[in-house]
Formats: sequence, C-alpha cells, structure tokens
Amino acid sequence: LAADTGGKAFLDSNDFAPAFAQVQRDTSAYYVLGFHSTNPRRDGRFRRLTVRVNRPGVKLDYRRGYYAPADFAHASKDDRERQLEEQLASDLPATDVALYLDAYFFHLDAHRYFVPVSLIVPGAQIPFVKGGDREKATLDVIGEVLDQAKHPVGQVRETVKLALDAADQPTRKNIQYTTSFTLPPGDYTLRFVVRENQSGRMGSFETPIHLPPVAEKDKTQLKLSSVVIAAHRAPVAAQRSRKEPTPEQADPLVHDGERYIPNITHVFTTAQHLYVLCEVFDPAREKPTESSQKTDKHAVRLIASMELIQGGAKVYETPPVVATALNTPQRDAAAILLDLPLDSLKPGEYIAQLNVIDDAAGSFAFPRFAVLVRGPQPDAASGTAPK
Repeated sequence: LAADTGGKAFLDSNDFAPAFAQVQRDTSAYYVLGFHSTNPRRDGRFRRLTVRVNRPGVKLDYRRGYYAPADFAHASKDDRERQLEEQLASDLPATDVALYLDAYFFHLDAHRYFVPVSLIVPGAQIPFVKGGDREKATLDVIGEVLDQAKHPVGQVRETVKLALDAADQPTRKNIQYTTSFTLPPGDYTLRFVVRENQSGRMGSFETPIHLPPVAEKDKTQLKLSSVVIAAHRAPVAAQRSRKEPTPEQADPLVHDGERYIPNITHVFTTAQHLYVLCEVFDPAREKPTESSQKTDKHAVRLIASMELIQGGAKVYETPPVVATALNTPQRDAAAILLDLPLDSLKPGEYIAQLNVIDDAAGSFAFPRFAVLVRGPQPDAASGTAPK
C-alpha cells in the first residue's frame, strides 16, 4: 500500500527516530510532476505510472499508479447500491432528476394507518432507449420512513422496468410509482431517492406526514382520511382465490375493480374528469326509528358534495351524495366517491372544497385544495403507473 501510493513502509521497530530521520532526508528535496491523461475512458481501472531519469544510480520513490474515475456505466453493483444509500442518508437533496411525491393516509383500525405513497418523474427526465418497437428504461427506487427520533420504521427498495410503445411518446408522459406502508399514529418523515439507470442521475424528495391519533370513544369527531383526487382510474386484475382479500380490502385506493391514480400535481384538462376519493372511519351509526327498535350496525348517514370556487365565487357544485351504509365494513369505514366532469369549465385556477357531513353525529369537515384546469390538449401526455 505504501509503495502504490508513493510512500515507504517502516516495519518491525519500536524506535521512531530512524524512521523520522529517513523521512526528513527523503523529503528534503523532491520534484512535483503532473500530467494530463490521454485516455478519456472513465472505466475505474488501475493505470500504472512509470518515472525515469537519465542519471545512473538514482533511486526513485513515486506513486506507481492511480485508479481512473468510473462513470455510472462502469460502476459495480455494490458501488451503485452504495450511491443510493448515501444519497438516501444525505441531508442535501439530489436535483439532477425532477421528483414529486405525495403521501396519503387511510384508517385500517384505531391503531394503524394505511399510507399509500405516489412518486412522479417527468418522462422527459428519463433517457429511454430503443428496444425493438418499444422504448425501455429502468429506475431504481429506494425510500424509508423515519419516526420522530429519526429511526427507520419502514423501507422500500425496487427496480422498476419501463417498456412503452414508441407511439405513446414516453418522454412526454409522467412516470408514476406507488408503494405503501402500515404505520401507527404519529409524526414521520418520508425520504425517497429515484435514479435512472442510463446515466445514473438521481433525484430525491423528503416530506413530513402527520397521522393523527384516533379517539375511539369520541363519536362527535369526524375521522376523515386524506382526500385523493385523480384524473385516471386503472383496472385491477381479479383475485385468483376467494381466500385472498379483495383489492378493496387490501388497498383503499381500489373501488369497483379500479384503482384511483392520485394526481399529485392537481393539473387537469377540460377533457378529463376529476375523481374524488376519501373515507370516513367509524362514522356514527343511525339511531333506531319509532317503527323499528333494531339498528343496522352498518347504517350511517353521510352527506358529501364538491364545489369549485374561482375569484371568491362558487362556479360549480356536484349534487349531494348520501351514504347510508358502510361500503368498506372490513375497515369500519365509508368511502366517498365523487366524479366531476370538467368539460363545462373554463380553463383556469380553482379552489376545490369537499363538504363532508356526518348527519348522525352532527360532525363535519370542509377540506380545500387548489386545482388547475387547462384547455383541451390532444397531444398532452397523461401520467402512467408502472406499479
């Protein structure tokens, strides 16, 4: 090791005086030489150096070589994995690849939440390569959930393979990746890193998420999940076995055989629909009527509607939707599903307000969020969800 780096090793001696004297003599006079390599390859290989002088009897000590820098194409599997882990642990974000992330929460029970996470990478950020009649690329995704003490309580690691038809113009699409975690109430931090595997460029995103504690005995509190808005719903394959949970039981984003694909950017076109999905956990049960003293344990009365506001004035409102039963009884929840066609709206910015009322308990919530509606764009690319 000493010889390879241009040094000298002193061994098997407890006397430092001769070693320091030798170091002093050797370094009393020296030459500094430099050069520019004519080898442009960034292959990470060892390159040997030789120094010669035209004076007989001179002994030379010098560095015998160096390792060339390695680009991503020549990095080993261990090096690539280490790059991801180092970036995930870094406090400085990677910005070579644009990355957008949003997280949602749904109640599983009084002590656990289902937290779906969606990431978007613009297709223009990904260098697709030709593979027959398809455009192909791969992305490495690594992420973790940290609790308040910065301890990891959830992790994900996956390589996503993309294969799109060239006619789909993949560089004009948004590539969307989804994963999920099961967490107890509390405050957490989500960290994700995405790397495209053609040039090795990376992007990272970090965001906090608060999962509120659930008051089991407080029936006056409206326990509302996150509000998911989507422009697309993707069909979900049927379960192979009746013993397996249905998609609706396993994933709150799935209803009637379709998965709601969250629209993270909140940007729509007038040719699309704005789909709304949220859940009320443990809503108040309807009281028995005078004609019947029996109460259906699943009987509820939830009223929901969506309105769009522009310039301080309400310009659109859906008819009220009334839920009278738990449509996801396995999680003691009632899902609220709304569909807003946008073809009658003028392009522009809107404030969307979701009105949810638990009529049996007298509780309510009115969450708001901004949306942007654009005019018809026949060539505009919509997001896709490889997973």
